[in-house]
Amino acid sequence: MHRLKPGFFAVLLFAAFGAAVASARPVVVLKLEGDIVTRDSRGAEKLIAVADGAGFQPGQTVRYTIVASNKGADAALGLVPAARIPAGSAYDPGSASTSGALRVEFSLDGGKTWSAKPLVKVQTANGTVEKPADPSLYTGLRWIGAKALEPKSNLTYSYQVRIK
Repeated sequence: MHRLKPGFFAVLLFAAFGAAVASARPVVVLKLEGDIVTRDSRGAEKLIAVADGAGFQPGQTVRYTIVASNKGADAALGLVPAARIPAGSAYDPGSASTSGALRVEFSLDGGKTWSAKPLVKVQTANGTVEKPADPSLYTGLRWIGAKALEPKSNLTYSYQVRIK
């Protein structure tokens, strides 16, 4: 029978521990849900879950909620969830939550560029000027995180659109 030296076990234990540490990381799962926002006869808000393939009616408001869950062992740093404004709808100004985020940014070009206050160029009699973009032109939004998403925890982000 061969005997292994104690030093071998120390190297083996260190290698196993090092592999476990290297594999520890955040595992973030994003879940998107939608609800049609209605009001009852007393004006209280009522949410109706959006079924897959559900048709919308012009003027309806839809609230989208993103839940970010960290299923991993380490905190997720620099989390920036992003969402699109669906075709046929317009962003409802001021509806984006900022829970867990430092700020919300918007895109006018499908996510190529972002700004907290997007600007558009407009021709006037005095030449081209920049002015704030109408929220109906937004194509996406994202939340710039202010804090880490800790292991085994969730952060929730939401926004609303109005169906055109």
